[in-house]
Amino acid sequence: MSSAVTPLLIATTGLKAYSQIQEGKAEDRMYDAKASDEIMKGRSEAIGYKQQGADVLRNLNENFAAIIARASAGGVDATSGSAATTALFGQAEAAGEYFTAADNAILAENQATIQADQYTMAGDEAKRSARVGALTTLASGAFQYGQL
Repeated sequence: MSSAVTPLLIATTGLKAYSQIQEGKAEDRMYDAKASDEIMKGRSEAIGYKQQGADVLRNLNENFAAIIARASAGGVDATSGSAATTALFGQAEAAGEYFTAADNAILAENQATIQADQYTMAGDEAKRSARVGALTTLASGAFQYGQL
């Protein structure tokens, strides 16, 4: 009876070990895909923040143009007095918004990189764990074979 069981034991042990390795590779690919998605998400968010910064600068230019036009229409020097003060206030507010948007863009990309690295490490660990599982399966099969 043991001679009939031996090929079956060897085949099932090998098949189980092979499927464990393949499962680990598939899990690694899944984590790699998640890492790539996270990087793309971070870049997309960063682009959004950069667009916010560009919008702030565009609005600042529009405000400057309006201040100059109103001052000139009223016969006021646009580079001095309350017109200049209003322009400087707008410039200070815009600078704060612009740099906040720039910082947010950097943070979005950095956070995405950190998350992607975690996914990559999880995939590597899944692959490593699958190999250990496969070796354990093979060792268990060899032990069972020795018992026959």
